[in-house]
Amino acid sequence: MRLSHGLVVLAFGLGLLTGCSTEDTLGIEHVSNRVEHPLPAKMRQKLVKMNLSMSSPIMMRIFKKEAVMEVWKANSQDRYQLIGTYPICAWSGQLGPKKKEGDRQAPEGFYTVTPAQMNPRSGYYLSFDMGYPNKFDRAYGRTGRNLMIHGACSSSGCYSISDAAVLQVYAFARDAFKGGQKNFQIQAFPFRMTAENMAKHRSSEHYEFWKNLKVGYDHFEITHRPPVVDVCGKKYVFNQIGGCDSGTPPALASAYQSYSKTYEMAFNAAANKLPATWKDTPEFERKAQERVARRMGKLPNVPNDANYVVVDPSAKRSETSDSVASYSEAKKKIDAKMRGIHPTVEYISVAEVEYRKKIAAEKAKEAAKIEQRLAKAKIPVPEANPIKPVMQAYAAEEKQAETPFWKVWEKKKSAPPVEVTTADPDALPLVTQGAQAAAKTVDETAARRPASAAEEQAAQAPVATTDAQPAKEKPFWKIW
Repeated sequence: MRLSHGLVVLAFGLGLLTGCSTEDTLGIEHVSNRVEHPLPAKMRQKLVKMNLSMSSPIMMRIFKKEAVMEVWKANSQDRYQLIGTYPICAWSGQLGPKKKEGDRQAPEGFYTVTPAQMNPRSGYYLSFDMGYPNKFDRAYGRTGRNLMIHGACSSSGCYSISDAAVLQVYAFARDAFKGGQKNFQIQAFPFRMTAENMAKHRSSEHYEFWKNLKVGYDHFEITHRPPVVDVCGKKYVFNQIGGCDSGTPPALASAYQSYSKTYEMAFNAAANKLPATWKDTPEFERKAQERVARRMGKLPNVPNDANYVVVDPSAKRSETSDSVASYSEAKKKIDAKMRGIHPTVEYISVAEVEYRKKIAAEKAKEAAKIEQRLAKAKIPVPEANPIKPVMQAYAAEEKQAETPFWKVWEKKKSAPPVEVTTADPDALPLVTQGAQAAAKTVDETAARRPASAAEEQAAQAPVATTDAQPAKEKPFWKIW
């Protein structure tokens, strides 16, 4: 397969093992051992309810157009039951088989995966090789290598699912191998091979190839067992008893004949309604339509059994935790990897997310209760100036008591005169009584020693007072 133009040399320079371009736990944890990371409790509980063993055999189905990957697991009667559905977030090319290296086509057909094809050291979180080219592909001389199913949501010929999904799918395969399964089957189809879809695509150049694939699709739909696949005369054959010239078991042949009659009736009805002018959508146009649908929220609602894992938005994103939207972004990631920068990503469980939401809701509820209590409480509004009441109280203490009525004629005593140290009473501050006593002491000291001329001159200067002492008035009964 071909890597995107401009990244070929860089990708091979990194020695990437894949052929493509670039949860549920309680609390936060690093998935430090991806290879041995167990299935989540939610999935284990699902297996118990379905009476399925952790180590029972598995098989997988892929549908390009619907962008869905299914994991099926065998029960005690060797009938396979659907246990997991995972959206395919990226696949390259168009509908139809892969034919040569570099055509960017994701394979279609029946492939086998062995333990040797598991890649725990993938540059795309985890991956495993589909086994392309198989016997059918080699019969047509088709070329290609490293066609993977992996994480990172980025593809150039591979089927890419999310990191969370591949962590789970890898665990299914690992446990099945540990349980004794030698290999498991991957069935890759262009779409769900219903009568309506086959009628819609009947004008395609790949229609005869798809009709051949549909036989194996039908055998699984009838039996719920992976068909035994072989190639005879450059065609797939299924469930042959003894080689290319033999037929299928009678019971299966009878069931298939009845199934085919019902299908033919539905196909004819659909063909009468649908025109035979279908044309495949080019890859760039298909991806552009997907981007528009994603922005508008109109993507199909695909069941997702990996949605129990969410990436913590506060954690650093790993090189495989998101898809690349441009060549420049891909080059930055590759350059960072060449410099030895390997960022990590943390996973947080849905249980933890719900717990955090619950705690946040409880805090918000408690805060609302406090606000309500404060709103109901009668708390006095403080004065604009908290010192004002104190000053008012102080002023009240200083206020003189009211004069009794019998003392209304009594005159208030004025303050004693204050001497000024200069002849100009307006130029200097007043002298207090304490200062007068001190000045008297100084004068007495100075009187005991001879005075200088300057001191004598200063002594002769007149002394002014700020207020003259009024003459004491006589009471009215002493006027005589």
